[in-house]
Amino acid sequence: MVLAAGLMGSGPQAHAALPSHGVDQHAGPAAVNGHAPATGKAEAEPSLDDLETELAHASNVHGARDLLTRIEQIRQKDLAPTTNLLLRRAQDDLDAQRPLDAVQDMDDALLLQPDVEVLWRNRAQARLAAANPDGAVADLGVALHHDGRDVTAWKILEDTEEQRGDWQAAWKAWQHVVQLDPTIPDAGHETERLRLKAFGQPT
Repeated sequence: MVLAAGLMGSGPQAHAALPSHGVDQHAGPAAVNGHAPATGKAEAEPSLDDLETELAHASNVHGARDLLTRIEQIRQKDLAPTTNLLLRRAQDDLDAQRPLDAVQDMDDALLLQPDVEVLWRNRAQARLAAANPDGAVADLGVALHHDGRDVTAWKILEDTEEQRGDWQAAWKAWQHVVQLDPTIPDAGHETERLRLKAFGQPT
C-alpha cells in the first residue's frame, strides 16, 4: 500500500490543518454620492470548500494536482510548530520502516491539536502501515466527520478496507474518490477491479 504522499512535507499531498471557515459578513461603509467606497483590500482567497468544489469539477490532472496542493496548504496553515515537528518525525519513522513509532508521534500530535482533521488522517496512515486497519478506520471516521470531501482520506479508507478484505466498503470509498477528483489516473480500471471484487462477475 502506498501512503498518500507522506504525512508531512512538500508535494501535492503535504498535510495541513483545517482552515477557519466563513468570511466577514459585516456590510462595508455606505456609498458616498452614489459611488461605492474603495475597500483597500484584495479579493479574499478561496476557502477550502471553494477549492474542493473546484477539484470535483477539474478537467485535467495538472489542474487537479495544483488544487490539491492549495487544499493541503490551507490544511497546514494552523498547525503549531511542535505539531509540525511531530509530523516530520512521524514521516521519518515511516520512511525508516518504524510504523509504531510513527503512530506514537501522531498520538502526541493529536494530544496537542485534536480538533485538526488532517492529524486523524495522518494517524490513520501510520496505523495502516503498522497493520492496524481497524484503528485506521476509526481515525478516518473522525477525519471524514470533520471534512467529508477530503479525497485523500477516502483514498486511504479504500486502501484500508482492501487490507481488511471488506471489498464492498472499499468499493463505496472508491466512489467518493472518483467523485471528488475525476482526474484520478486509471480510474476506470480501478473501478472495474473493485466492482469485480465486491460484486463478482455480472450474470
